[in-house]
Amino acid sequence: MLAAQNPQLYVKSYFASSVQDAIETARQEMGVDALLLKSRPAPAEARHLGEFEIVFGTYAAAQPAAPETPSASNGVDDLRRQMDEIRNLLVRNAVAAASVHGRQTLLEQLLLDAGVEGPLAAEIEDCVQNRLNLRSVHEISRVRKPREWDTDAVLEETTAEITDRFTVQPELGRITALVGPPGAGKTTTLVKLAVTQCLTAGRPVRLISTDTQRIGAAEQLRTFAAILGVPFQTAESTAALAQAIDTAPSNAAVLVDTPGLSPAMLNDFGNELAGFLGSRQEIDTHLVLTATARPSDLAAAANRFEAFRPSRLLFTRLDETDSVGPLFCEAARGKKPVSFLCGGQLIPEDIEPASKTRIAESLVRHLPKALRAAA
Repeated sequence: MLAAQNPQLYVKSYFASSVQDAIETARQEMGVDALLLKSRPAPAEARHLGEFEIVFGTYAAAQPAAPETPSASNGVDDLRRQMDEIRNLLVRNAVAAASVHGRQTLLEQLLLDAGVEGPLAAEIEDCVQNRLNLRSVHEISRVRKPREWDTDAVLEETTAEITDRFTVQPELGRITALVGPPGAGKTTTLVKLAVTQCLTAGRPVRLISTDTQRIGAAEQLRTFAAILGVPFQTAESTAALAQAIDTAPSNAAVLVDTPGLSPAMLNDFGNELAGFLGSRQEIDTHLVLTATARPSDLAAAANRFEAFRPSRLLFTRLDETDSVGPLFCEAARGKKPVSFLCGGQLIPEDIEPASKTRIAESLVRHLPKALRAAA
């Protein structure tokens, strides 16, 4: 059997400051038939060796080559020609990836500035680079230079990567309860939902307050109920809450307000309520969090309220921050859909259904300008 028909693949990684430098070194050591197999930024532990890690391969004969016949020679020539075509394609792909690598670093910094946590920002950067690498394979087949679409491509792929990492479900169950820490704005949000999601659609509403710990807390919701002209009840125990829910008309939306529970109050007063809400599958529980909190604080709050088994996240106080980064981090981390966004105290105006486009565009709004400035 001819050696060309039984090849062995020899693979070696090179670290260099540029893809072109690696190509030249590989050709000197491995020969002109060295095939570029993979290109990526060097891992942190090997960054001192070079900015890029480029993997090359070449086919070596498994045994001394026998004299070639004319037909065998033609086969080898065809194989080399195919390898040259593949190599040229991959080299162009690697150069295109290298040309936008600096912009990926810029992307990570922009995400950090937007409030996205470091590990998540770095992960998004890597994934966007992979998306661009795949995209460049398709673009190479066209008469179009990658540089012409760098800015638009980075923006498009970054937006796609962000929107793939969280979900939205802007809707309410027939029975909806709002839970969350003190000061999150649950009572005001409940009234906004009653107006925008129920009354404007002609759906009857019943409001229930379980916030009997704070003096006058239930009275605030009672006042709103009187203004709206809807039934209102207080429930001082889970048994009373169960009765209020079970006796509500089947066509009515039942909205339940709960006390703001600090970590200490969760242990003292929250266990029974958490057990009740978690055991009633027909209750749609939304965890209300403030968009102004740090990602670590949001994660801690979400973990504390996991006993309530919330199915969705609802964020308030968006008017007090320029960044939705922490909001996005928690939605991506917790894998729970975002239902609604509140941006102020006006009732009912300052609430909107959660939108992937709204959140993603807020995170990348400065990206086009930064990319053009870096070009």
